[in-house]
Amino acid sequence: MSLAITTTQASSATQARAHFWGVFVGELFKITRLRIAWVVLGIYTLFIVGGQLLLASGAKNTSELASDPLGSLYRVMNGDMALVRIFSGIFLLILAAHVVGLEYQLGVIRILLGRGVGRLQLLGAKVLALAVVALVVTLFELAVEAVGAAVIVLAQANGHNPWQALNAAFWQNTGLYFVCVLISMGATLLLGVAASVVGRSLAVGLTVGLSWFAVDNLATIALSLLSQFTHSDFWLKVSGFLLGLLLNRLPDYVVPSWQDTIQTAHGTVTVTNTVSGFGIQPLTTVSETQALLVILAYCVVFAVVAVTLTVRRDVQE
Repeated sequence: MSLAITTTQASSATQARAHFWGVFVGELFKITRLRIAWVVLGIYTLFIVGGQLLLASGAKNTSELASDPLGSLYRVMNGDMALVRIFSGIFLLILAAHVVGLEYQLGVIRILLGRGVGRLQLLGAKVLALAVVALVVTLFELAVEAVGAAVIVLAQANGHNPWQALNAAFWQNTGLYFVCVLISMGATLLLGVAASVVGRSLAVGLTVGLSWFAVDNLATIALSLLSQFTHSDFWLKVSGFLLGLLLNRLPDYVVPSWQDTIQTAHGTVTVTNTVSGFGIQPLTTVSETQALLVILAYCVVFAVVAVTLTVRRDVQE
């Protein structure tokens, strides 16, 4: 008897795992068939290519590559990573609203649950599928940027070889910046999923997801005015707990400073530079630990909200 029970439990666990991966593959298939996903991807790529063309149009590019090759390559990397962070977030928010919110709105989720798919299985499969698609798209866009940057540098190097200036610190800092991009993508994905689960519609998922960071950025104006009016720095400190501002400037806190040697009219000069994020920054000093812990707290809240409502709320209404 015990052997039969054990065999049945093992078989059920195996079926559950197989069922999850089947749902996951199905979600991937659905995402690849979403027309909006391909439209947004095309716009995303156009903006990336446009950013590369703007970099190529700089009047001082050739002289800067000759006098400060390492700094020039850092600026290219910084700009490219910032573009990927911004547009990957927009891509994820739109995709999450369609994959989660629209299926609630159309009743597709009720059909899937009626066929025996577990609620958490379905949510987990959707989140994993979104994460995989986001990672593949990000790597693709980074490849586009790498090729574009290489072409620009070769065209404007004017016989110089700026690649020789690249050192171990550059690649380490590039890797850390990429980690910042991944953290931003993870937080944005969870925000989009939570907003769509709460609102159960495409409109709410898109509205809350896309407006969240705009509200965070605009909040700095109100916080600054409140600080001046009350003569208290409490309101400035509040800005250090806004997700959008922290994601904007996360590279400032995570990526270390680096040494740069510049050729000037007076000889060689060594300066210390820092990698910077893009966007409005908090109105107060924020440490790396605070930034990462606050972002983690937001991610946990988004995940708990999405899981709790998925498990407890009736989907038949």
